[in-house]
Amino acid sequence: MNSLKNNFLNEIIDILISEISKDDTKKKINTYIIEPSFTYIFDRIYPFLILTFIIFILIFLMAIIIIIILIRNYKYSL
Repeated sequence: MNSLKNNFLNEIIDILISEISKDDTKKKINTYIIEPSFTYIFDRIYPFLILTFIIFILIFLMAIIIIIILIRNYKYSL
């Protein structure tokens, strides 16, 4: 019984692998599953990416301003 299950399962796996390996099937999977999934994920994450980029730029500008202020204060303290 176990041997029969294993053989059957192996046959199903082999059939699936051979079907997925076909170019037509790969194109369908890419067109109907992968691309829409990436598009949906990117559409959902896009506002957060923009917000993160803006925060990064602001932190960078603040760091530059702080460095400039420290340099000026160091020059005047001498």
